[in-house]
Amino acid sequence: MNESVEALKLELDIQKKVVKGYESVLKLNEKELANAEEIIKMYESIVEYSGIELKDAKETLEASESASSMSRDELLNAFQRIRELENENRKLREETNKLKD
Repeated sequence: MNESVEALKLELDIQKKVVKGYESVLKLNEKELANAEEIIKMYESIVEYSGIELKDAKETLEASESASSMSRDELLNAFQRIRELENENRKLREETNKLKD
């Protein structure tokens, strides 16, 4: 009888160790899951931030292109105005030369 009690105690100790091992694994899995959830949240934040940055970059590029075309148009207008003024000056010189003659 003593042997069967000892065998049962030994089996009970082994089962307790197995249960403690499973509890440890479960706790580690819970920590890993918590870490994974935090990692996912961080990636979601990064993706959201990247989306905002991409939108801002797109808006900046569009604004830059708009400013470039405006500058180009203004430059073309300035050259046109310079030509007009040069023509007017040429005509004024011609008139001045006619008055001198």
